[in-house]
Amino acid sequence: MNKQSFRCFILILCCFLICFGPTVTEQSFAAPPQLALTGQSAILIDAASGKVLYEKNSHAKRFPASTTKVLTAILALENLDLDQTGIVDNETPYTEGSRIYLVEGEEVTNRDVLYGLLLESANDAAVHLAKQVSGNLSDFIKLMNRKAKKLGATDSQFINPNGLHEDDHLSTAYDQAMIARYAMRNPLFRDYVSTYKYDMAATNKQDERHFYNTNRMLYDEVHKVTVGGLQRACKYDGVTGIKTGYTSKAGGCLVASAKRGDTELIAVTLASTDMGRFADCITLLDYGFSQYRTVNLMKAGESVGQVSVKRGEKRRVDVQMASDVCAVLPLEASDEMIRTELVLEKALQAPFKKGTSAGVLQVYAGDELCGEYKAVTAVAVDRGGLLSVIGIPDDIVRLIRNIVLAVLGSVLLLLLVYIMIKRRQIRRKKERRRRQKLRSGRYYD
Repeated sequence: MNKQSFRCFILILCCFLICFGPTVTEQSFAAPPQLALTGQSAILIDAASGKVLYEKNSHAKRFPASTTKVLTAILALENLDLDQTGIVDNETPYTEGSRIYLVEGEEVTNRDVLYGLLLESANDAAVHLAKQVSGNLSDFIKLMNRKAKKLGATDSQFINPNGLHEDDHLSTAYDQAMIARYAMRNPLFRDYVSTYKYDMAATNKQDERHFYNTNRMLYDEVHKVTVGGLQRACKYDGVTGIKTGYTSKAGGCLVASAKRGDTELIAVTLASTDMGRFADCITLLDYGFSQYRTVNLMKAGESVGQVSVKRGEKRRVDVQMASDVCAVLPLEASDEMIRTELVLEKALQAPFKKGTSAGVLQVYAGDELCGEYKAVTAVAVDRGGLLSVIGIPDDIVRLIRNIVLAVLGSVLLLLLVYIMIKRRQIRRKKERRRRQKLRSGRYYD
């Protein structure tokens, strides 16, 4: 092949690749590679959007061990005063497994016990907090399962608040990711799970205690794991939490999160090994940060338009985003790939509360739907008066009423002035007639 023929061949090949090669979108969202994971179930999600970036048997039911405590912790944070003191009962100290060794009659704050729960993974701490929230374990377990379903963890069934093995105590990698994503929106929870050490002050029964986090990804530069064929420390750059778990039946479990720039990822592995769980989550997070990034588009509360109101005191109501809006893109993809479509309700029937769903904002990366974000009403709207049936809102009715009253008031005032003027004119006229009669001599003394 001569030089000119070779150039023609290269030119034709380039034209073929341009015309028929994969587009940026197709390349960007291609199927991920198979990662070398020890855990039988795993998942990686973008924390902001909830988008699944990688999964392995993520909906298979497994024993979650102490990753259960993420749900217990968030329920405690949402239902308890952290500074309130509780008294340990006579059953809690006999809880099996990992403990902070609470004793009967000990006066402890919810704040201290929560540190014991999330750092030391203390089973007795979980039992104590559950009883503080609901009064008994049975009611707390019902609360756990209701909350889990609400968060999208529909394949989970919790039997206890700490993850001690029971055959029917089951969850999935996906469910654990959904629970963790919700929990990490709570600033107090984030603070707890990112803490390495906590010193619990002396109580009426015991001396000072020291709690250390079981999540080696926060601090451990000594112990090594194998990731991608290389030995590396457990400590991970940018880690923000979350929770370990281990029993002989469950194996090694871990929910881990890390943040770099605007991108925060949550990784879950179940049914792994003691050290394999750390290697698994490092592998998942490495993959996520090397392939994807999060683009923040809008903030919660940002206005996006208005919706008409039927039978309301107002004709229209402002609509705003219920949460932050973001999109996940391949690392090298342009932000120009992102587009949004706002789909609002044509009208809402009054009355309704502030935060009532009014539509969705759809976010696309290329032609792929990345997510849908709820748009809600910015204020509450009460039912309007009689004229709201024909679309006249109460504020217009009030305006018309005020105008009518103002006009009537002005008319009455003018009428009063007119009457006063006329009466004055009549008096003057009578006075003139009286004087005329006096001058004409018609009146005598």
